[in-house]
Amino acid sequence: MEGIARFEADVAEVFCLADGGADFGAQVFPAVDPETLALRLAAAGDSTIRTAFNVFLIRQGDALTLVDTGYGALAGDKGGQLPARLAALGVAPGDIGTLVFTHLHGDHCGGALVGAVPAFPAARIMMHAAELAHWTDRDGPASAVIAAHAGRIVTVAQGDAVAPGVTVWELPGHTPGHIGLRIGAGLVIVGDIFHSAALQLPAPETATIYDVDPAMATRSRKAALAEIAAQDLVFTGGHAVDPLKFARLRVDGAGYRAIAA
Repeated sequence: MEGIARFEADVAEVFCLADGGADFGAQVFPAVDPETLALRLAAAGDSTIRTAFNVFLIRQGDALTLVDTGYGALAGDKGGQLPARLAALGVAPGDIGTLVFTHLHGDHCGGALVGAVPAFPAARIMMHAAELAHWTDRDGPASAVIAAHAGRIVTVAQGDAVAPGVTVWELPGHTPGHIGLRIGAGLVIVGDIFHSAALQLPAPETATIYDVDPAMATRSRKAALAEIAAQDLVFTGGHAVDPLKFARLRVDGAGYRAIAA
């Protein structure tokens, strides 16, 4: 189905759902000079910095866990496709039992509300304690999501289970409480450790303007990519684009290249 990729993990069926997509401007990667940017994009078969706004559905029998909610209405026609993606899989908003946030940037939490009302009324909400603390009482979509789900938020930390066989992987730096998820023995969701595989996998030291703590984000990215490659894990992320929605890593010089899983 368009906008939907699927991977069968050992403990769950996992879907990558595109809530939308766009092109990033070069200013998002300030340390990459124009010549290097063009060379990396060409090597990836691209001419623009493509990105997607991905959401993940973890299906374990009748139990449904949603990871992030996309941009929703915050990005106009660049987002807001999550409800249609879920409907295509026969999933209604009320069917979601758990909603996990990798972090609370608008392109990950914008779809959590319809107006000021929770879009997933039956879901328990899970996020890292540091993420909750960072965004509470700030202006913007994150604080609106927190306020709308008051009393329903469960905080998590490294190794905590969010579903059977699905555990928290702390990857701080992009935001203070940024997390990924380990799903069974062979699949990981890495959140926003990269925004462009074409630019950041060949040079993992490449940070973005969206990183709250670029140095820490870089350390998290380097450690995560090294583990993914060493253990031959399948990975996916919040900004993974076709045809590499689910991929593996291979060491390539000082960086990595991705191959479709």
